[in-house]
Amino acid sequence: MVALAMDGHTPSTWLGAEAVAARAAFDATRRRSLKYFAPVASTPGFPRALARTLQELRLAGVDAKHLLRAARGGADLADLLERVEESFDRASSVDRAALFDTATNVIGRAHPAPLVVLIDLAVDRRAELAFIAALVAGAQTAFATMPASDRAGIARLEAMGGIVEDRRGDGTGDLACLRRYLFSPDTLPSERKLDGSLEFFSAPGEGREAVEIARRILREARAGVRFDEIAVLVRSPQNYVGLIEHALRRAKVPAWFSRGTRRPLTSGRAFLALLACASEQLSASRFAEYLSFAQVPLESEKKEGAWAASRDEAFGRVLSPVEEDDAVSDPGSRVPDPGSDSVLAGTLRAPWRWEALIVDAAVIGRDATRWKRRLDGKHAEIERQIREAKREDGGDEARIAGLRQVQEQLNYLKSFALPIVEEMATWPSSATWGEWLDRFDALAPRVLKSPAHVLRVLADLRPMGEVGPIDLDEARRVLAERLLTMESEPPAHRYGRVFVGTPEQARGRTFRVVFVPGLAERMFPQKPREDPMMLDGMREAVDVALPTQKQRLAAERLLLQLAAGAASERLHVSYPRIELSESRARVPSFYALDVMRAATGRVPHHDELEQRAREAGDSTLAWPAPSTPDEAIDDQEHDLAVLRRLLDETNPEAVKGHAHYLLKLNECLRRSVVDRWARGQRRWSPNDGLTRVQPYTRDALARQRLSARSYSASALQLFSACPYQFVLSAIYRLRPFEQPEPLQRMDPLTRGSLFHEIQASFFRTLQSRSALPITTATVDSARAVLDDVIEQIGGRAHDELVPAVERVWQDELATIRRDLHAWLEYLARDGEEWLPIYFELAFGPVPGERDEHSMRGDVVIDGRFRLRGAIDLIEEHVQTGVLRITDHKTGRRPDRIDKVLIGGGAVLQPVLYSMAVEAALDRVVHHGRLFYCTSTGSFSSHPILLDERSRAAGREVLEVVDRAIETGFLAAAPTEEACDRCDFRPVCGSDVFRRVARKPPELLADLSALRSRP
Repeated sequence: MVALAMDGHTPSTWLGAEAVAARAAFDATRRRSLKYFAPVASTPGFPRALARTLQELRLAGVDAKHLLRAARGGADLADLLERVEESFDRASSVDRAALFDTATNVIGRAHPAPLVVLIDLAVDRRAELAFIAALVAGAQTAFATMPASDRAGIARLEAMGGIVEDRRGDGTGDLACLRRYLFSPDTLPSERKLDGSLEFFSAPGEGREAVEIARRILREARAGVRFDEIAVLVRSPQNYVGLIEHALRRAKVPAWFSRGTRRPLTSGRAFLALLACASEQLSASRFAEYLSFAQVPLESEKKEGAWAASRDEAFGRVLSPVEEDDAVSDPGSRVPDPGSDSVLAGTLRAPWRWEALIVDAAVIGRDATRWKRRLDGKHAEIERQIREAKREDGGDEARIAGLRQVQEQLNYLKSFALPIVEEMATWPSSATWGEWLDRFDALAPRVLKSPAHVLRVLADLRPMGEVGPIDLDEARRVLAERLLTMESEPPAHRYGRVFVGTPEQARGRTFRVVFVPGLAERMFPQKPREDPMMLDGMREAVDVALPTQKQRLAAERLLLQLAAGAASERLHVSYPRIELSESRARVPSFYALDVMRAATGRVPHHDELEQRAREAGDSTLAWPAPSTPDEAIDDQEHDLAVLRRLLDETNPEAVKGHAHYLLKLNECLRRSVVDRWARGQRRWSPNDGLTRVQPYTRDALARQRLSARSYSASALQLFSACPYQFVLSAIYRLRPFEQPEPLQRMDPLTRGSLFHEIQASFFRTLQSRSALPITTATVDSARAVLDDVIEQIGGRAHDELVPAVERVWQDELATIRRDLHAWLEYLARDGEEWLPIYFELAFGPVPGERDEHSMRGDVVIDGRFRLRGAIDLIEEHVQTGVLRITDHKTGRRPDRIDKVLIGGGAVLQPVLYSMAVEAALDRVVHHGRLFYCTSTGSFSSHPILLDERSRAAGREVLEVVDRAIETGFLAAAPTEEACDRCDFRPVCGSDVFRRVARKPPELLADLSALRSRP
């Protein structure tokens, strides 16, 4: 390093070398100097492949003149190699090959060393060989060790004048035979039995294989083997390192990963999703994906002028003294101050609900203006739904509060998202890397809680600043390779930790116990592949020392020999017998067969080998725990292993009371198990929803009785379906957030709101013109008024809601128009007899646009029961003066409604509204009716005469509900089909009806009698 510094050079990282290769490829393409590689030089993967090939060539000592010997692509590679060397010179930086050359020159000028010891060095490339030769030449004595299986390395040392002494042992155990006979077809081992120092097992998938490795590590530790005397050597780190890390963490086994660990980089993935949003025409789904990573910064977390240095010294940067690390940035650890702007109505501000709002608002994208129009339209839609909920539910209900909260969240979303979307909308279709990096640098601190790692990656790419122009999608693809995951360095000290690395890193190391996972086909060995930039034919023409397929096959075998040679006491070899991602079986590779041949002296049959490995593994997908609790790696496995034994017991009495410790360990589990047990008992209990009447509950129940507070008819109807549903909805006022369907198709609340608003406005307009009632003689003029009202309200709704798809909106509005025209014909048939007098008449606290004759106070029925609500239409009989109550329905007409009076307590509006109007207006009501006023409901009317029989039925409903509240018997006792459409099914479970059928029916007498009423 000192020599480089004196020459004014700094070493470059691999990322820097790739960036330099990208710049060289861009310059060559711009100047049209490439011929063979011209069709692929602009593809995203070309710079990485080029950097890898050129580094190998430089380490092998191949210069541009040698490359000209290759017939195809040689001239292009020579041109690119010269450009890369020039770029490094301009940047005063050196790659790995130049670093070895400098080190070799320094060693050549140094004083001779009395002794040089080289332990298991890999001597593969000329640059490395030259460095070792300089070390040896400058030493009085040189001593080197080399694995006996590394024949190529031994030959290179011999060529340097080394004298070879074969010190292989003459042991007869499993490991000695394995070292001696593995991949040695010329030497046949004698047939023998395994002595236990070699184990071959399998597991269902790589994840379970990692768990089994952790289990055996704990077993070895209990036998006295230190953790730092154990190694896990992995040929396919991309498949195993994360799984092994997770399994060892579960087992509380400290580990040292030679290459560090790679973790998903939340901030990087969020940033990539935002770039995808910009490149895909401001896609709303991509923006929602960004939000899902929980990287939206609060105002206090935004970093103005944030900066992070590149890790590559070649770029002239130094690391910041203090850098924020994404690895310690845990969103779950951010607990906001209850008084801060991050809290709204007891919930975290915004991001976790913004995704649903974007989807519901149908923000398809395309331009920033559409984003604003759609979010404004969503705001208006929620406002309309609030008005409709007030009309239906009669005031302060949980749904209204929920919609208000969603509206507040929408405001936060607009204030955050719109400026970002508008900025991304101004980005050009293509730009140089430098211009893109400037934009990314400005954006990252505004949209990420933890932008440090993203900013460092952007700084690493600064050498590519002049490359371009490129489009945003290509820039995103290049960044994706660096931002999807983050590498964390291993601890400074390895000892006391299990070594996890590759077989190549086992050189010069020995362990008492070694694990080698992944001996399955296509995993170990991996299929050797030719370099796509320089095929073997080109390599042979340029330099015979360059590795080809033969050397790659030998190197692959050497990896297993190194892993096997690193074990001094025990070797555990394994493979995953199932590929879970593709749901197909895996088979052990022929390497596994040769391992068994070397150790036992015979080649086992595939089926025999698989069976033995399965039995040794003792793990299944059906139950993720060992057969004995003592072998568990964590508490979860221990508990599952205990339960496995108990569930396998055929005699229930023999295990009664076992595993009771689980209830003491976890209060939530205890409460859940006890609750499920109590609900399954034959007696009624508070676990079924009952409230015991005690001094401290009596007053609370009294405040909920029908004489103390008012209920709407729709709330009272829930009691018949299930008393517990009534409690949760009407008393506790719980309700899941109703996320409205996006206006790809009009949701029922919006459709109903438009329908009722048009009807009420239509009646008021005709009343102001003294044009009521509507008769067959005046229906044509009324139809013209109706069309005007539809155009007026439909146009206003269109401006407010900004539908996503214009054709869908027009079709929905046309359907509403058609239904209203048909409804008008039915009105005209009754026009000679019935005169509409009140429209949307409300009683009780029912906000919204109501009839001017509405009453603010509740209506008291039978001197006892308080009721509130809003009535769609009240008509007066022209001759007798009696009233008719109409409740308009826009849904489907239920089956078997012709004989319904109160429908077992499920159809209450006609009777209760009629009784309420009589009490409020002191006028005679002849009957109430349900009018299904759309084609979906077949324009059918169901009248219910208000006589003593219907009055008695209405009073009975109110008395039963009031008595149930008074006694606290509001159990989860649904009808057979009620659970299928209940919002609270997750609270009760799916088998409530079956459980209730086992309980005494006496306490359900009132409810059963109510449900039996017509």
